[in-house]
Amino acid sequence: MKRVVLDRYPDGSPVRSDFRVEEVDVPPVGDGEFLVRTLFLGIEPRQRPMLNPTTDDNRPMRPYGAPCGPGRVIPGSALGEVVESRHPGYQSGDLVEGFWGWCEYEASDGSPHPTNNPAGIQVRDRSLGDPQHHLGLLGLPGITAYLAVESEGRVSAGDTVVVTTAAGMVGSIAAQLCQLAGAKVVGVTSTAEKCRYLLDELNLDGAIGYRAAEDLGEAVSAACPDGIDYFFDNCGGEISAAIVPHLNERGRYTGCGFVANYNELKWGQSDHFRGMFSVHEHVAEYPRARRALAELFDSGELSYRMTIFEGIERAPRALIDLLAGKNIGKYLVRVSP
Repeated sequence: MKRVVLDRYPDGSPVRSDFRVEEVDVPPVGDGEFLVRTLFLGIEPRQRPMLNPTTDDNRPMRPYGAPCGPGRVIPGSALGEVVESRHPGYQSGDLVEGFWGWCEYEASDGSPHPTNNPAGIQVRDRSLGDPQHHLGLLGLPGITAYLAVESEGRVSAGDTVVVTTAAGMVGSIAAQLCQLAGAKVVGVTSTAEKCRYLLDELNLDGAIGYRAAEDLGEAVSAACPDGIDYFFDNCGGEISAAIVPHLNERGRYTGCGFVANYNELKWGQSDHFRGMFSVHEHVAEYPRARRALAELFDSGELSYRMTIFEGIERAPRALIDLLAGKNIGKYLVRVSP
């Protein structure tokens, strides 16, 4: 089988030579284990900090050790089909989703990953949607948006909401959920193409391209003259700093990601992540959120774009392009049919 490993720690933005494709034997299946054939890989910004060496800056975020390192398989969300089982909880043919990484086959006992997937490898209900949606809308990205908006946004009709990286997977779902609650929603994104997507396809009330804005703070003020009631932030850095001052006195804030900092080593990672929303603290709510999202998608009230890269060899390119901000919606890699 093929797998993708880290060849060397990236120096800033990852490049193709930081990754290596290897051919190895399919792992054996022991007692209490099952073998998964990987169907899709979910490409996510959170993978980038996992590729950094352990330092005093990020050590508190790694109580169970480094997620990756040179020679180790790139970790990440994955969807697969059980092809052999010696585990009573998994049957051949089961569709399963979890956190195992960039490889064509994985042998597992289904145990949770304590920091990156505390739900463990779970059997997915095929009736909720096509398989690939279980890494997008029905996976952790969609569930993150749903539970964060529900628990921290408390959005009601007439609120003004600003969402950063609004054309990305999590941001686009969060923005639509806030709009469904009756809020005025302004999305912040990078390019004119993404602004058109927010306005023409998602029908948001406003879109700000931060690269073209001479003064982002002034652009936010013009788009939100009555201030911001809820700020859903996936970005951090200077973009977030320009928006926070426009929060109203009782405004709410969700720190969901800090993609502006992910290519850096010393940016106070552990301090920044303290207090941010973590979907992993809401595992019991996953099934309810997944059903609600499926209903909204089936009714046409939620939509999102999906780009599929073909072949596991394309996984590094997908991550590089995602971190460069080229994506609209979800990036997936199809590993096998």
